[in-house]
Amino acid sequence: MSAKPDFWKSFWILLPAGLIGVLTLPIAILPSLAQVQQIQPELLQLPIPLLVALSMIQPIILLAIAVAIGCLLAPRTGLVSLLAKKRIQRTPIWPRLRSDIPLSATLGLILAAMITLLDRLFLPFMGAEFQSLVSAVGNPCLQLVLGLLYGGITEELLLRWGLMSLFVWFGCLLAKRFSNQSAPACQPSPVITWMAIVLAAILFGLGHLPALATSVTLTTLIILRTVLLNALGGLVFGWLFWRKNLESAMIAHAMTHVGFFIIGLF
Repeated sequence: MSAKPDFWKSFWILLPAGLIGVLTLPIAILPSLAQVQQIQPELLQLPIPLLVALSMIQPIILLAIAVAIGCLLAPRTGLVSLLAKKRIQRTPIWPRLRSDIPLSATLGLILAAMITLLDRLFLPFMGAEFQSLVSAVGNPCLQLVLGLLYGGITEELLLRWGLMSLFVWFGCLLAKRFSNQSAPACQPSPVITWMAIVLAAILFGLGHLPALATSVTLTTLIILRTVLLNALGGLVFGWLFWRKNLESAMIAHAMTHVGFFIIGLF
């Protein structure tokens, strides 16, 4: 079977999965539209549905690019998506995923507890503006839906399937170039893979800053806290993607948000 049909089979199974998460973005977008309209008054003349639709164009384009990169490079680096593998090789998902679920779910819940604890330790030093923002958290059920679908699916396709695969592949290229290797296949060392995991995790943390900047003035401590707490999750999700599969990382990410929801109830 040629690589091109495999690429498209993977692409057309993973892109719709990521779009499910993108469709939940209005949960996060609608509350911030008032602030955006204050900054850009000309947007007041546009209907809300149009503003929401326009704000979703960029995430859809980024998702399509990330899915395409992953479909092209992940198989070359040994990184696996069970959904893509099933689509290409007709390999059943459940027998493989069933054994991975307990570890992924447990790590997700542990992450939720660790991130919540660290966040509480940061909070007294974050300033009144940030503290008032934290106290004004939206509907927890809607936030859970956003975390499960956009966080658990779309963000993993963006950061792990797309970006981490790209970093691992690029690391392989550099390693082969400097060691004069002639092997055509990418065989990443643990060092290369961990560098890719860390880079993707840091970018995962940095990616949360623009949205936060619309609600609060960014300080050094706020930036450090945001990057650190989100990168912590990115390290775990990246490790699961490497050692297990993309779907295991998705489960852990989703369960982290379940953990946040459960903690919030108490």
